[in-house]
Amino acid sequence: MKRSEQKAATRAAILDLASRRLRAEGLAGNGVQRLMRDLGLTHGGFYVHFPSKQALDAAALEAAMAERAQRLDALPQALTRAERRKLRARRYLSRQHRDHPEAGCPLAALASEAPRAGAEVRDAFQRMLAEVVTDGDNPQDPAPPSEELALLALAAGGLALARAVPDPALSDAILAACRDAAGRLADAYADIQGDPQ
Repeated sequence: MKRSEQKAATRAAILDLASRRLRAEGLAGNGVQRLMRDLGLTHGGFYVHFPSKQALDAAALEAAMAERAQRLDALPQALTRAERRKLRARRYLSRQHRDHPEAGCPLAALASEAPRAGAEVRDAFQRMLAEVVTDGDNPQDPAPPSEELALLALAAGGLALARAVPDPALSDAILAACRDAAGRLADAYADIQGDPQ
C-alpha cells in the first residue's frame, strides 16, 4: 500500500472510531491518547491527521452526519412528504436509535454539550443543523425550514430525554409521545400546504 493510501486509511479509521465515540460518549469520549491507543497508534501520530482535538471533533461530527444523510437517501421517495416524515420519526424515535447512540444522530447526542464546545465544533454543529433543515426529507421537494426545524427539535429533544431517564417505561413513553406528536405535525403541515408527492 502506498504511503498516501496508508495515511488516508489511518485517518478514516481515526474518524470512524471518533465519530462513534462522539455520539456514544460525547466530546469527552475522544481523548486523543485513548483514541490513538485503542487504534494501536501513537499519540504523536494523531497530529499528522488533525491539528487539534477540536478539529477531530468537528470532522467526527461531519462524518456522523454523512452517515445520517446516507440513511435518509434510503427512504422511499414515492411516499408523500407526510408519510416520509412519519417514517423518519418512527426510525429516529425508536428503541434501536435510543439504545445505540454510537450509530445514531450526533445532533441529539451533542445538543447539551455543543453550547460549551469550542468555536470549531459549534460551527460544525450549526452547519449540520442547517444541512438537515435545508435538505429536509426530499431534496427535490424541500419543505419550509420552519417545519423542518420544529420536527427536528421535537425528534432530537425527545430522543435526548428518552436516553436521559433510567426508567425504561418512561423512556419508551417519551419516544411514543414524540412519535405521535411528529405524526400529527406532519399531517397538519400537509393539510396546510397540500402534500405534494
